Amino acid sequence: MLPFTTYLIDLDGVIYRGNELLPGAKEFIDWLQAHHKKYLFLTNNSFASETQVLEKLARLGIVADAAHMLSAGQAAIQNIARRFPGALVYVVGEPPLNDLVLQHHLQLAPLDAQQADVVLVGLDRHFDYQKLTGAVLAIRAGAHFVAINRDALLPIVGGFVPGCGTMVAAIEAGTGVVPEVIGKPEPTLLQEAMRLLQSQPEETVMIGDGLAVDILGGKAAGTHTLLVLSGKDSREDAAQSPIKPDSIYQDIAAVVTELQNDNTTR
Repeated sequence: MLPFTTYLIDLDGVIYRGNELLPGAKEFIDWLQAHHKKYLFLTNNSFASETQVLEKLARLGIVADAAHMLSAGQAAIQNIARRFPGALVYVVGEPPLNDLVLQHHLQLAPLDAQQADVVLVGLDRHFDYQKLTGAVLAIRAGAHFVAINRDALLPIVGGFVPGCGTMVAAIEAGTGVVPEVIGKPEPTLLQEAMRLLQSQPEETVMIGDGLAVDILGGKAAGTHTLLVLSGKDSREDAAQSPIKPDSIYQDIAAVVTELQNDNTTR
């Protein structure tokens, strides 16, 4: 099935695991660049941590730039800006998310506002009753409710902290409104990635290590799907799951081996 013109790539469990570069990762990116393939690293992150990710990749020996990185936060704001140009956005999130809103020529609603065109909810480590109230009242008054992801917990060194999905759940409870979700496994992040790359689903493959997030997201967006077994899910998980990837490889090194042995290009 390889190669494709466009590669959407999860990071943790595919390119690296913790602070360790996984086998074949550098060779894979080198192959993509040498063969002029279109690719984006995708992350469900809700705030602009792309610089940190790029710095981590550089430390591990992979040189990439922001043009090859798309977070669910970026995708959400791009989507809002296209559908609601100039909209007044009530943001539950951290300062980098506010900056992205302004960069896309949208307006920021004040925290004490009770109305907005869109309520955008991301990870907010300073979430409080004022923000909860503002978001709930704006949605009840008719604002469109957008959640960057529904990840209830965020893994950190030594454990977990509440993630974006926890804030989303509180606001959903106060409004009775189900949000539109941008991050995987919903298709919007992948759709925004393909829009940026000017690619179609049939020429695109989603590469990930999670059946319920990456592979399900790829299927929802209509792309080909490729599971690597170097992260979350095992071959046994894949055999038992109703979510079936189009192909399974041991790791990205095995993908590289097939690409290098295939002289065809698309």
